[in-house]
Amino acid sequence: MVSIETIREQFDELGIEPSDEIINKSIEICINNDINDPVEFVEQWMAYSVSKLGGAEPTVAFLNEMEAHEYTSKSSRKAKVSSLAGVPLGNVASPRLDTKVAKITTYRNVDSTEQDVLEMYGCITPKTKKSTSYLQQNKNTPECIRGGSAFTTVTYSPLSTSLKKVAPDAPSKSGQVVYTYGNAQLLKQINWLPSGASDDADAKTESEKRTKESAGNERHHRAGGVSVSFKAEKFANDSSKYMFDSSYDRVMILSDRIYETGNAICRRLVEETDAKRENTTDADSAGLGASSNSSTSKTVEEGDEENGQVQVNHEDDTTSSWFDGVKVCHVDYPSSEPIRVLGRIVADEPAAGGEAPQKSTTNRLLSIVDFDENTLRWTRLDLSKIVTPGWSLFPGQTVLLEGINPRGTLFTVQRIHHERILTLPRTPIGLERPITMVIASAPFTDRDDLLYEKLSGLLQYCTSDPPDVLLLTGPFADASCSLYADVAEPFEEYFEKIIATIMGAVGGRTEVCIVANHDDLVGSFVYPTLPYKVGSFYKNLHLLPDPCVINVGEGLEVGVTTVDIIKQLMDAECTAAGGGSDKIKRAYNHLFHQATFYPLNPPPEDVPLDVDMLNEYGRLNRVPNIMVCPSALNRYVREINRCVCINPGFVDGHSIEGGSYARLIIHPPDTSSEPQDNKVSTTTSSQHQPLPTSYIGCQIIKT
Repeated sequence: MVSIETIREQFDELGIEPSDEIINKSIEICINNDINDPVEFVEQWMAYSVSKLGGAEPTVAFLNEMEAHEYTSKSSRKAKVSSLAGVPLGNVASPRLDTKVAKITTYRNVDSTEQDVLEMYGCITPKTKKSTSYLQQNKNTPECIRGGSAFTTVTYSPLSTSLKKVAPDAPSKSGQVVYTYGNAQLLKQINWLPSGASDDADAKTESEKRTKESAGNERHHRAGGVSVSFKAEKFANDSSKYMFDSSYDRVMILSDRIYETGNAICRRLVEETDAKRENTTDADSAGLGASSNSSTSKTVEEGDEENGQVQVNHEDDTTSSWFDGVKVCHVDYPSSEPIRVLGRIVADEPAAGGEAPQKSTTNRLLSIVDFDENTLRWTRLDLSKIVTPGWSLFPGQTVLLEGINPRGTLFTVQRIHHERILTLPRTPIGLERPITMVIASAPFTDRDDLLYEKLSGLLQYCTSDPPDVLLLTGPFADASCSLYADVAEPFEEYFEKIIATIMGAVGGRTEVCIVANHDDLVGSFVYPTLPYKVGSFYKNLHLLPDPCVINVGEGLEVGVTTVDIIKQLMDAECTAAGGGSDKIKRAYNHLFHQATFYPLNPPPEDVPLDVDMLNEYGRLNRVPNIMVCPSALNRYVREINRCVCINPGFVDGHSIEGGSYARLIIHPPDTSSEPQDNKVSTTTSSQHQPLPTSYIGCQIIKT
């Protein structure tokens, strides 16, 4: 029986949400053509829609066309049959049979490229076609992806629109600058300062003139392109094997890392001690006292040094010689005099039923594993007597500790040494012209849909103002998003279409760098992560592993990792009570001084860390010019050890505040002028370089 409920139910089963106008028109057609079965009518519409309209949704106009095309011709055939009354019954075809044959023929001609056994029996289920049509006709779909672009995926059921409602009269925050770094003159040259920044009309006119000239030069130079390269053998690639390391291999690798980092820490300690001795030979007693007080956190007192040499000068099974004057004991060596021990910090698990202590207190249960991990030596740490200001420890950190251990079971820490002599980034003197970059991080779509609206807006910006380099970090299809379970096409094909849309939008003027992520459906679930794979070839597309260091232009090094290591370090570290030091700066310094993209060990459960691959492909031997670490923390741009550290935020922030991305301009540095600040610590290897703020400008923009 045809009714409003039965018609609506049949449309709902096919994923169509008809309006009341469509329902009324459908009932009218059924009444006019003596159709009593709602299933027959809806199936007839789907067959007509797929074969004639390309899977379009029902409208009043389309229903009128179907009625004229299908049922009018059938009525004429019925009239012809009834006119043959004088013909014997055996020679007259049944009108009902004609209707069935016509119906089956319609189904078999739905799509000649997808005929199979089910089509021969009339069992056509055009749900996949319906889903594509639904997304194409959705009024919330941006114009740039309507009509079947790569962002319009095929799903088993229709996807709802985003639940985030924005008032139509609310002002748009898209394009709003939320963070600025660098010299204002750099930003003026590319017209990145907000309107109204200068009240002088003449100055504004002059700025616009310079901007037009600069834009003309930019277009002229962009025709030549920008070189982007990285050494594949130093990072994870297709030949890399992962998850093959045994427990023994992990222990040996961690032990080697303790030796390497310990050597670097001791080298800095020796150089600082030698520099202090040279200064004390020419200084008076007052100057000596001031120097000692000012460097207690980085150097060793002369008396402590002598005591350390006396106490550790024993047989080989209790001590180990490193560099001149630096003696290291095993962590369980009993001594009531100050000694040095070297090892890796580990966090003790809380007792059953107990709560883990707060990370900001000195009472957290930490231990140190000896540098010779084959002996399984370890000792608990007492952190209540530390005199080093602003100290910080985290699991997996290699440290050189000074203190006492009277019974060999509890080491009372007095000083912490964890810094090495850093190799500062090279100044990119090979740059011949300004380079612009856009850095954006996933997620690129909202949790409630797969429309990728924010990514589409970003591509529109890159189309109108094409950068030299577009850096995108995954995941493009987050495995934690439940909507991807409804995708009715292989994820590899879906990813191919996403990449095709990105490359089609930016064209050949922009070098596109895409960094993989282990949480991506098309990626490898391991960190370090292998680069993505696509079947098509694009000469300006660079698929990069995670982590990696790329060389942009001539000499500009950009380090990238998609794992939120900064937030993880801040959550895992144990710091001095009441310490007000910069947490972000401290976290980045951990990366630089531990010389690795991921110093935390053991990692959280959602990070599939491969220790062997990290040891081979995750090293950070030199501080890069730019460090990109997307994080759930607030957006920031910081200069740390002459490295511009950037958290661009997420393109789709999944919050009311919205998402963001970063844009940069890098000018050829002026090496002829003296640096603005020559006060460089002895932890660096170069002291006469221009500061990054003099040639790098960055802004974080809301999407």
